[in-house]
Amino acid sequence: MAQNEVLPNYHNFAGQGTLFGVPNFWNVVSNLPFLLVAVWGLRAVGSRSAFVEEWERTAYCILLITVALVAVGSSYYHAWPDDATLFWDRLPMALVFMALLATTIGERISSRGGRLLLFPLLAAGVVSVLYWRVSDDLRLYALVQFYAVAALPLILILFPPRYSGTAGIVAMIALYGLALTLDRYDHQVAAITTMGGHPWKHVAAALAMFSYLSTLARRHPLPVQQANSRVRA
Repeated sequence: MAQNEVLPNYHNFAGQGTLFGVPNFWNVVSNLPFLLVAVWGLRAVGSRSAFVEEWERTAYCILLITVALVAVGSSYYHAWPDDATLFWDRLPMALVFMALLATTIGERISSRGGRLLLFPLLAAGVVSVLYWRVSDDLRLYALVQFYAVAALPLILILFPPRYSGTAGIVAMIALYGLALTLDRYDHQVAAITTMGGHPWKHVAAALAMFSYLSTLARRHPLPVQQANSRVRA
């Protein structure tokens, strides 16, 4: 049985007012931080010291491009929220999760594994969104996103780092958890601020990515002994 998640009230976000001719103004413009973070992140990608292997540079370029596409796709969706425009919101989000999962696997478990899994994982993200769009069945998309989100903290706990900056990755996960909470209580937050919780979700998620990319800009490779001692500690 198909599981059509797009319920009648799904697109009913708080803060739907039009401002400066932009419908759902706050839900639209709050995507701008994603674009700013992606542009700023070019500094990290341009730093040769941030990477040990060249495939990682490719992976982070893909990550930055997809973060920028989140700003575009989410803005488009929130300006005219319906099932069709939701596709362009979910597609770049799926790609961001898959790129993050591949880079984390490469950094923590196996560099070769991350390199080999990068494009298959990205393809899985695309397929999950396409499958939802043609079948109204969200289970594959939910599975892909859930396992990506659940896998990141587990990988951090179970495997040693190859680079410094684990605290920034932990901050990214915490901020994304805050983003999900703000989204969940969108209308309750609207009782405090007319913007609602969903625009703040965008801001928190963009800050999560900024935390990750700022760590990337400053990190350096760790000696194997030091990395292993951090895990044992």
